[in-house]
Amino acid sequence: MIVRYSRLAIFGVIVFSIFAFAGPAFAETTAKSTNFEKTTLIEFTNNDNAEINTVRIWLGADAGIFKSFKTEKGWTGAKTPQGVLVFTSTDPLSQGESVKFGIKTEIENPGINWKSLDSSGNELTVGKAIAGQEPIPQDTTPPDTSTPTTPKTTSLDSATFRIIPDKPKNGDSIRIVGYGFPPNKNLNFLIDSEKIEDFRTDNDGHLIGRAKIPVTKAADRVEFSLSDDQGNKKTISLRIEHRETQMISEKAKGLTVIQAEELVEPGDVATTSGTGQPGTAVTITAQDAAGNKIYEAVVQVDTSGVWSHETIIPLDAPLGTRLVKFSDGTDTIEKTISIAISKTIHVMASAIKYDPGTKMLFNGTAIPNQLVEVVIKDPIGKEVLSDILNLDDSGTLNFEYQTTAASPKGTYVILFTQGEETEILRIGLGEFPSEQIVAKFDKLNHATSEKARLVLQGPAKAVVSLIIIDPSDKVKVTDSVTLGPDGRNEYEIDLASYKSGVYSVVIKYLKFQTSEIFSVGLLPSSGPIIIQSTKQTYLLGDPILVLGSANKNALLTLEMTDPDGVVIKRKDIIADEDGKFSDGTFRVPGDAKQGMWTIRASSGPNKAEANLEIVGTVSQGFVIKLDKSTQYHGSEVMKITGSGGGKTQNAIITILDTANIKVVDLTTSTTQAGSFQTFWPVPPELKPGTYTVKATIGNETAEATFTIQ
Repeated sequence: MIVRYSRLAIFGVIVFSIFAFAGPAFAETTAKSTNFEKTTLIEFTNNDNAEINTVRIWLGADAGIFKSFKTEKGWTGAKTPQGVLVFTSTDPLSQGESVKFGIKTEIENPGINWKSLDSSGNELTVGKAIAGQEPIPQDTTPPDTSTPTTPKTTSLDSATFRIIPDKPKNGDSIRIVGYGFPPNKNLNFLIDSEKIEDFRTDNDGHLIGRAKIPVTKAADRVEFSLSDDQGNKKTISLRIEHRETQMISEKAKGLTVIQAEELVEPGDVATTSGTGQPGTAVTITAQDAAGNKIYEAVVQVDTSGVWSHETIIPLDAPLGTRLVKFSDGTDTIEKTISIAISKTIHVMASAIKYDPGTKMLFNGTAIPNQLVEVVIKDPIGKEVLSDILNLDDSGTLNFEYQTTAASPKGTYVILFTQGEETEILRIGLGEFPSEQIVAKFDKLNHATSEKARLVLQGPAKAVVSLIIIDPSDKVKVTDSVTLGPDGRNEYEIDLASYKSGVYSVVIKYLKFQTSEIFSVGLLPSSGPIIIQSTKQTYLLGDPILVLGSANKNALLTLEMTDPDGVVIKRKDIIADEDGKFSDGTFRVPGDAKQGMWTIRASSGPNKAEANLEIVGTVSQGFVIKLDKSTQYHGSEVMKITGSGGGKTQNAIITILDTANIKVVDLTTSTTQAGSFQTFWPVPPELKPGTYTVKATIGNETAEATFTIQ
């Protein structure tokens, strides 16, 4: 007789451990965890008074990602873009009942964080399970291990906050996002002096909260305020728009909508639920502002007359309001939701690991109609791409980077910057990204009355040590900071006691170390500026090395403009102690317009320019260019470049004399970008006159002429 066992059934024989962690005092949900190799079985038992409708589980930073999962009948699972597994059921888990989930991970026996929620989305219990260990309390707010050298903010003078959406209507649910407030401070949220909600800032003085504008609030300009117990107040003024009243039959016979989120972010899981006639179906339809249908789903009402539905808001979903209709064929209920973002930039990659030769794909959202700078650094920190994205009215961001088979393997750092906000991603090529720290200052030069803001990105809850070195190479500050659950934190430096000069910050985590610089009180140059590039002619995608000189420690701004005078990239740099400066981060865009471009260095009233000629655009097809337009002499070396003639193909260059007779044939090949470069020593015996250079790639030809004196 042969007995077959499923993998999940074997777990109970091999190893098991019971974990119970109390979150809120009233919560008693328990989790039983069993593990075999890289597969874990978790059984949740509901001992709460409320029914469990949703269970969310996620891994720690060191546990990799979920590979697959299985659920019991009646439960559905979905994986969010953030890597969270969300399990829901149309038949909630009553007190005393249990449910099992099977999960496969990248490593053996990882720590599984979990959270149970009721049908209204209220949190019941939070816990963490590791087979074979004692219960581990889930610390959702990591301790602040920093030892700041300056006192925390105690006033609201430097605080800022904003309202999302920025054009609210009466009756809207809004999100309040604030920075620079006193830490762990209770604040009142007011609308025209009417108290609406109470909020509390976190350890870093950040605030994220939700509130609802009263439906009775008149459409007019109103004041939104955050006020502390001492009467200090931070206020912004916005106009509230009028909401058109809609006939909503909330008490329609049979169909009701009990839960419907009013404000969500791209990447969020939007949850709705309600009641209906058992055995019927509810059709959920979402429309954009123009009335176009953008989403539809059909949900079955169970035998107890309850229905629920979850959907993930796409990362590239346009921001704004949506009209959502719920219909059972007889009754229709309408709801309005707003899609908005708490932070300026929200970008995700399609994968955390790519194979060499494939495209890295990124999408997300940012402030509409504004520029976003993209910088990609390879595993040794070399900048391999710099580009500017001009967003449209939707605020949608889409970007791709083509790697090659020869691209270095390792961890790539991708920075998306809009204004003072930066989104930092770590992506692996040929391997998973390493646990390194990425750091970026909000700007290069600061006044002593300001605070320098350093954005840190790395493993979740990593403790990072910081050393600030002053202009005389002495250690000024030694500190540490703990990254948040999302692997991100912002470290502020109060510059009141900092003298003028250039400072460096050394960041250490385990065996990894990196450094960044910032300056305090530097002034523009009062002397002449000299600037030059290493060559005068560039092809599409070429890097540009800029060299120059100015006064020592002078603060300069570099700008690259196209033939129409449009600024493509701007960057601040600092001249060294000898007054020299150099920068290699500028690059000719892949779709650059052919013509004369300019690199300009400015500092105060002083300016200097270097002109660059960009050749070969897609619209002009195959073109060739010689390294100079003046006459050549015998024994000179001529450089011939070309672009737009196709990728990785043979190029034949023919030199013809004044009588159109061939002088020589040269052979080379184009690159992956479709460009080529070759050199030809001009024979000293050539007669004076006008000669022709003819290049052929496949069926395409391009010509240029030169003169010999």
